[in-house]
Amino acid sequence: MIGISFYLNDQFAEQRIMEASKKGVKRAFTSLHIPEETGHLAQKAKHLLQVAKQHEMEVYADVSKHTPIHLQIPQLEDLVTLGVTGIRLDDGFEVEDIIYLSQFFKLAVNASTVSESFLTALVTAGIEANQLVGWHNFYPRRETGLDEVFFRQQNHMFFQQQIPIIAFVAGQKEKRGPLFEGLPTLEQHRTTNTLLAAVCLVEEGISSIYIGDPEFNEEIVNALADWNKHRILTLRMVTETLPACTYQLRPDRSRDVVRLQGTRTSQSIKPSQTIRRPRGTITMDNERYGRYQGEVHIGLNDLPADERVNVIGHIHPEDIELLELAQQAYSLRLIRE
Repeated sequence: MIGISFYLNDQFAEQRIMEASKKGVKRAFTSLHIPEETGHLAQKAKHLLQVAKQHEMEVYADVSKHTPIHLQIPQLEDLVTLGVTGIRLDDGFEVEDIIYLSQFFKLAVNASTVSESFLTALVTAGIEANQLVGWHNFYPRRETGLDEVFFRQQNHMFFQQQIPIIAFVAGQKEKRGPLFEGLPTLEQHRTTNTLLAAVCLVEEGISSIYIGDPEFNEEIVNALADWNKHRILTLRMVTETLPACTYQLRPDRSRDVVRLQGTRTSQSIKPSQTIRRPRGTITMDNERYGRYQGEVHIGLNDLPADERVNVIGHIHPEDIELLELAQQAYSLRLIRE
């Protein structure tokens, strides 16, 4: 359900494909008609598609009617021999074109722009549901990403036809040029942690999520897999006291803190660093809290100082927003930065 993106003008594209494949990622998106692409387009595209094919990547390619000219191939159908599994079509294709191409490819229509009448016409024309997906745009320019309400309205059309939907999230670190502003579908996700954005899309019913920016981030892929399979939330912590470990969470959720099970102790814990507790603070109850001594919490809200509570560390600042997922998690995997 997670995929990468690779681009023809990226000197590290081949390496990214191989790294992602080794880590179990078998889906990739590329564009074969982006204006910014330069250089030996046809040769580079054919080489990268061959690399993806050798690494058993299922590649969807963004195409237009001009793609065959750019790639120096007779027709779009010839992309099959280059290793393209599916094609994402722009607005220049008519219903008849899409029906014809469905003989050769899995097809993605633009979920961000398609009208309900056009989608209905496709279904009425007899296209097989398992050959079709709705695939949203990504938006390189700030302030142009989709509105959340509009996003849901568009998705509703596909849900009614039981057609799966794909969307993009921005990368965590390296951004794609020429704007370097991230490549999300939703504007609200442009600066959101990639894992949080991906989980939010899953909760919206999105079937597959692709990282629009080119960097392959193994940590994000692993964290998303842990979340989907076991509801394990991975957070980086800064502390010298708490061991790096996977902790079970109490099933009864508190408003102000995440409570780690199995952390109480009979050993005496003296008061220390009983200071105020901003959101993301890691604390341990001291001996003044009686039977709660040793219990470890992570703050979900800003809390005042309490002489019964020792501050022992904090969640890494870049992971603070992931605490939005803590109430839905079964376990926390706390790792050191």
